[in-house]
Amino acid sequence: MPEPVTPGSVDLLVVDDGSALRGYDCRDVVRVEEVAGGPGGYLVRLGRLGTPREVACREVLGSLVLSAREIRPVPEALRERISGEKPWAVGLTGQEMYLLY
Repeated sequence: MPEPVTPGSVDLLVVDDGSALRGYDCRDVVRVEEVAGGPGGYLVRLGRLGTPREVACREVLGSLVLSAREIRPVPEALRERISGEKPWAVGLTGQEMYLLY
């Protein structure tokens, strides 16, 4: 059973893009669509909290609640070296690491 979201936690939609596990704030998710044909996968439509955008992924793994102590901001120097969409933080649990967007 997932733990309830508290003021010190974030509820994330976790996806696998083929190279990393990514987490998106569930409050920002507009819709998740299965992509027909070709390699398949999913298209996650975001934009409730900011600029509308779409993210393609291989698999939607579900949702995950991370507490504030499991979230570490990505240093600005590192963010500058990342091309494309830049994570704002990294979520660390005992088993996995998630890039948070």
